[in-house]
Amino acid sequence: MTLASEPEKSRQLTSTILASTVGTVVEWYDFILYATAAALIFNTLFFPQFDPVTGTIAAFATYSVGFLARPVGGIFFGWMGDRVGRKPVLLLTLMLMGVTTTLIGLLPTYSQVGIWAPILLVVLRLIQGLGAGAEYAGAIVMAAEAAPNRRGFYASIPAAAVDVATILAAGVFALFSLMPNEQFMAWGWRIPFLLSGGVLALGVYIRNRVPESPEFVKIKTERKETRMPIVELLRDHPRTVLAAMGANLAPNLSYVFQTFTLSYATAKLGFPRDVILTGVMLSSVFGAVTCILFGALSDRFGRRPVMAIGAAFATLYSLVYFQMLGAGTPWTAVVLIIIGHAIGARSTFGVQPSFYCDIFPAHVRYSAIAFAREVTGALLVGPLPLVATALIAWQGSVWPVALITAGFSFITLLSVLLVGKAQAKDRQGRTLR
Repeated sequence: MTLASEPEKSRQLTSTILASTVGTVVEWYDFILYATAAALIFNTLFFPQFDPVTGTIAAFATYSVGFLARPVGGIFFGWMGDRVGRKPVLLLTLMLMGVTTTLIGLLPTYSQVGIWAPILLVVLRLIQGLGAGAEYAGAIVMAAEAAPNRRGFYASIPAAAVDVATILAAGVFALFSLMPNEQFMAWGWRIPFLLSGGVLALGVYIRNRVPESPEFVKIKTERKETRMPIVELLRDHPRTVLAAMGANLAPNLSYVFQTFTLSYATAKLGFPRDVILTGVMLSSVFGAVTCILFGALSDRFGRRPVMAIGAAFATLYSLVYFQMLGAGTPWTAVVLIIIGHAIGARSTFGVQPSFYCDIFPAHVRYSAIAFAREVTGALLVGPLPLVATALIAWQGSVWPVALITAGFSFITLLSVLLVGKAQAKDRQGRTLR
């Protein structure tokens, strides 16, 4: 077997990181674009029979439907990723995401086809969720397995790509929302969705040229594939899986600091939509940088210390975030969004890829990460904007949302601190069996 030269290894690493990053941009552009539209216009386009608050809740409900499909996609495509290979699964999930988003841009609205409009929207969200359930997990696995020596840094680059996608999605949406409102609501909102098709073509081209993960090639060569990765995972690593699920809550608080805040600050506080969209975009600019920064710091100081400090900060910040938001001006809201997202969420999100890859063995790693992320996403993270909007409509207060957000961060803190003990007990359980 011929060993690759150092220049060849460097080229392979670069192409793998590029492929992982571009694919992640496509995936999250699609998902965040939908979230932005759900927060701002889908209540009018697809649920006009409801009052504005109920329509927003219904729009966020369709947003949450995508999360409900993600665990199914994560389990199925995770199995394929551990059995067939990382690369083919990443191509397939990327195409699922890109095609469904393009089709959303072609959907008729409620005024055109009535009840069929929200039904078709839900169907496309379900398909989109199936692809999203394994896309990001595969991207970070590919990046981490290609760079074992600086795993924290390199695996954080696809994580930073999520923020790049947010900048693109919010920026494109904000640009077209500058159109006269009548034209924007009639057809302008469709263009950001249709643009996904062009980005998809680029992503498929780049991913098709990337080599398979060297760790998976080794597993395949040694015939160490697991027939049912999810079964082995839940049988041999149950405590580690629970810790990994808990560690997924704080990293996803951007759904509060960005998605929910976008709706809350415009509808409840009356802040200008363009200012809050600017805040979301700026927070993503800083978030992309801090993602990589915290990932690199984890190579130097360890995954758990960096994630634990980040989760502790997010816990405390969540308790005061909404009070400061309501007491300030639109531009102080921009600063608060930046701090919440770039530090509160990204201090854990940037480290999470390498943290996950460190705690799970390679032959079940794809399934493990997809399962841990997507089950918590479906049950807790995805419904958060919907639950938050409903709680405010019911209670008239934002305190329940602050407490839930702080609670999620605290669970992540405990999970990160206890993951070592969870691994030790899982190893002990396998030895006893």
